[in-house]
Amino acid sequence: MSAFGQYARIWRVPGAPLLLTGGVIARLGQGVTVLAWLLLVQETTGSFGQAGLVGASISLATAATAPVAGRLADKHGAGRVLPFYALAYAALQLALLWAVLGRAPLVVLCVMAALSGAVFPAITPALRAAWTVLTSEESGRSEVRTAAMAAESTLFELVFVIGPLIFSGFMLIGGPLGDLFSTRAAIAGPACALAAAALCTGLGTLALSRGRALRALLPSPDASAATRGLGPLKEPGVLALLSCAAGIAFSFGGAPVAIAAFAKQHEGAAAEGVTGVLIAVWSIGSALAGFWYGSRTFKAPLVRQFTGLLVGLSAGYALWTLMPGSLALGVLLFVSGAVIAPALTVEAELVGALVPERMLNEAYTWLTTTNLSMAALGSAVTGALVEGRDGPTYGFLAAAAATAIAAAVAAWPGLLTPRRQDVAHGEATVPRREVEQSGS
Repeated sequence: MSAFGQYARIWRVPGAPLLLTGGVIARLGQGVTVLAWLLLVQETTGSFGQAGLVGASISLATAATAPVAGRLADKHGAGRVLPFYALAYAALQLALLWAVLGRAPLVVLCVMAALSGAVFPAITPALRAAWTVLTSEESGRSEVRTAAMAAESTLFELVFVIGPLIFSGFMLIGGPLGDLFSTRAAIAGPACALAAAALCTGLGTLALSRGRALRALLPSPDASAATRGLGPLKEPGVLALLSCAAGIAFSFGGAPVAIAAFAKQHEGAAAEGVTGVLIAVWSIGSALAGFWYGSRTFKAPLVRQFTGLLVGLSAGYALWTLMPGSLALGVLLFVSGAVIAPALTVEAELVGALVPERMLNEAYTWLTTTNLSMAALGSAVTGALVEGRDGPTYGFLAAAAATAIAAAVAAWPGLLTPRRQDVAHGEATVPRREVEQSGS
């Protein structure tokens, strides 16, 4: 079947169009908010340090509370839980914006930032849980699971291409916006971008929650099946998979810092613009490869493919150290980015292979927790490493080492063995409870 044939089959799955389009809209803000908060808080306080604290408060609170949101979604149904999170998050983001513009004390900003981060709706985990159910063996669509997860990973990559472009658009019209709101363009642009991002997340999540796919993710009617204690963390292979995810996330957090340091060395005053282009090229390479990957069928087991992709990711980081300039690095970024979306696709499939359906949302939110916390660590460690003449090289090598460790964990016999020993790519299955006919 052709690539377009595979994706056409996905589009025809009941509820799929909203999952695909609504998922992009609901997550557009994620490609905007980090940079927008950094620039807005720095502009109003005059301190990048304070801006970093506010941004970190949002991310760390999300990382700490995501599994709680996941368990609530498993217990009560994602379609019922996400609307409350969406409304609370949008309201608190707008309240934080008001506090920043009002020059509230730093401690107030950090508390409000943490509160908004704590209620960030777990959109990506819910989408991945929905795709796992919609492509289960019982649904008769298991052969398109890889394409579905690849589409999800690819569209998520595009969020981080489109989001910065939208932010740049707000910055370009910052002058007229500043005149309209009687403030400086450097404040009006990020402020309006943040308001738009909050509305996208809130309204987009509400729309997703009303869709048939998320409404079909019902809690198990068997009270004895309720998730307790450590939940999915007790499932064989899950901690090993999270260890692999930690290495990947560390590299994703540190690589942009090292790229920025590399551009600073080679491009001087133009470094900021070049950095943005390099990171966008990296994401585009990932997105295109993700689209291709989802159209293919591979016979190798998931674990073997995951290991190979991680080895490729590590090798790509190592090769960055040999690049003589930004143009050469950009070409290599496009090529080496090609393993990112496929690796994240297989990672998502492995969750479905390792975890029972009744705790899928929580399992995917543990990935969120791991990704956010380790990306923050990777950014901080790399920031310290890149100081000095050979700093970018050390930053690239740190990313290579983190993913090499992840590859070693994935390759270790038995650590990532799915519950079905015969699971191959595109055939991972999980027990599926009965769902409403409207979501079948």
